[in-house]
Amino acid sequence: DKLSTKFPEMSAISTLTKHYGDDFLHQIIQAAKTTRPDKEKLAIKLETEQMQRWIAIRKDPDELFRIFHLNWEGRKVFEHPEFVTWAKYVDDVNTKHPEEPMWMYSTLTKHFNDDDLFQMMEVVKESTKTKTIATKVEDDWIDAVLEKNKTPYQFLQNLGLAKTTNDLLDKVVYDNSLIRTWVKYMERFNRRYPKEKTTMIETFTKAFGDDGVTKMLDTAKSKSRTTNLATKMEIEQLKMWQDSGKSTDDVFMLLKLDKEANFYHFRDKQLLSTWVSYINVFIEKNPDKKDILFSALQSRFNDLRLNQILNMAKKYSSMESTATKIQTAKIMDYRVRNERPSGVFTLLGLMDEGDHILSTSQFKLWMEYVEDFNKRNHEQESWFLFLHDAYKYKIEGMLKRARETASTAKIYKMMENEWVKYSVGKKMSPKDAFHHLGLESTGSDTLSSPAFKIWTKYLNSFNKQYPKEKVTMIEGLRAHYRDINLSRILEKANNDPSTEKMAIDLENALVNKWMVEKKSLAELYMYNQRGHEKSFDALIQRYVKKVTVMTGKPLE
Repeated sequence: DKLSTKFPEMSAISTLTKHYGDDFLHQIIQAAKTTRPDKEKLAIKLETEQMQRWIAIRKDPDELFRIFHLNWEGRKVFEHPEFVTWAKYVDDVNTKHPEEPMWMYSTLTKHFNDDDLFQMMEVVKESTKTKTIATKVEDDWIDAVLEKNKTPYQFLQNLGLAKTTNDLLDKVVYDNSLIRTWVKYMERFNRRYPKEKTTMIETFTKAFGDDGVTKMLDTAKSKSRTTNLATKMEIEQLKMWQDSGKSTDDVFMLLKLDKEANFYHFRDKQLLSTWVSYINVFIEKNPDKKDILFSALQSRFNDLRLNQILNMAKKYSSMESTATKIQTAKIMDYRVRNERPSGVFTLLGLMDEGDHILSTSQFKLWMEYVEDFNKRNHEQESWFLFLHDAYKYKIEGMLKRARETASTAKIYKMMENEWVKYSVGKKMSPKDAFHHLGLESTGSDTLSSPAFKIWTKYLNSFNKQYPKEKVTMIEGLRAHYRDINLSRILEKANNDPSTEKMAIDLENALVNKWMVEKKSLAELYMYNQRGHEKSFDALIQRYVKKVTVMTGKPLE
């Protein structure tokens, strides 16, 4: 035939094929290879010629998949020896006929859906024996999809990654197999279609919207494993908007801040913060538009919304002075209207500041306003009560943060005194005060903790105010710690010069309590059955000695 004339070496295989057909001839050749050692060389020669013939005529990979019985192998198809032969055939055909490429993927998807196929590839990638072929199939899959000019966004959907932002950045950080495949696809897409080049942030934005991505990044920043990636992507998000020529109004709407149901104040602080970040980027590029932009903000928003924006804007050097100037002018307006401090607290957006409120310039402005209001109106409005009513159980957290920040040392002392005064006035029990100050978590460092100093001050004031309900320090501590645990705290405090005297006094007080309670040795040793606590044993010996001296009889 014509093929034999063109390829004389194939005449034998052509004749045999005509006689037996591809399928049966393949079976004969394979049987000869494995069961007839004397025919093995001939079988290998015929096998090679058969493959060359198939390549020459571009035999359908679907047909060879069936001839090799790969359609019988199910999810273990990649582990079958003939699969390597089949994959090589597809490669060889594409090398010989690059103008009309064939894809393994096209055949495989007739037997498996994408999810199953992907899972199968991931399984065999874990084996050194099959990893190479799995990677080859994955590359073929990507090339087949690229041929259809499918965008990275569409491929993200195909992989099921465009359904939710939950843990999406965790998958990126941990090199999740799905994400890894998608990133590989995006990189190849960008090389093949440079005019349609895209990025991860652009693709995620198409999938989840600008507001959805912003919320995802904010959540990811709160987790140590994803904070670096989220911070990097936040910068890329701002650049994406800037490069596409987005105005501040455009981004306001992209973040759907115009859709908020409550027009009195901004509820979603993450979205607002991102918008203010973009205002900063916009002003840095267009400094001549800053005054016009801030003028528009003043006209557009009520005082609370405007102050929420200004509070965030003051964190950026490009906007700090302008924002402070506007806010100071607002304070003057409130003074003229003689607004009560509680109203000004709300208007300044101080409800949103959280634990770090004491270090903000707007809080200092408000403190000055309260002082001025009291002088002008001959009243005694308490700034602490406003703060306490606004933040309630967060007050102790503010105390802790203020204590750790040099710039708030003065306000910390003021707040400490006000907290003691307020708590005693409310007749908060020493036990509750101990809890509110977070002292239960200080463990062996309790006596050296700054919070313990506040509690000590509080305890003294409480006992002075309510002498009939007096609680001693040792009683207060025993309300939270078992005696054996307390002995550990006292032992550590004994080794610190700043707490040594207090520790000795408390040890004596504890022994005296045992005297009053007439503790037996059996009862005390029950706490230290294994005898590991030497400090507790030492206290027991002091107790025994004291009882013996006082009673003239040894303790039983």
